[in-house]
Amino acid sequence: LLDAAFRVADDDANRFTLPQAIRLVTRNPARALNLDDRGVIAEGKRADLVLAHRKSGNIHIDHVWRQGKRVF
Repeated sequence: LLDAAFRVADDDANRFTLPQAIRLVTRNPARALNLDDRGVIAEGKRADLVLAHRKSGNIHIDHVWRQGKRVF
């Protein structure tokens, strides 16, 4: 889904920024599944995070945190 967010943000056919596209693949699915403890970065939430960057059209994962603890 992360790759999809970057593709949506890059698509000139819409006006989604990268933060808006990230919400499409995080907050919205969490809400649809009634997973109230995830989907946004906020106090009291699960704190699963991915730090990534794009280079030469590819997504590279730099770090991953699960429940606030770095696991990669």
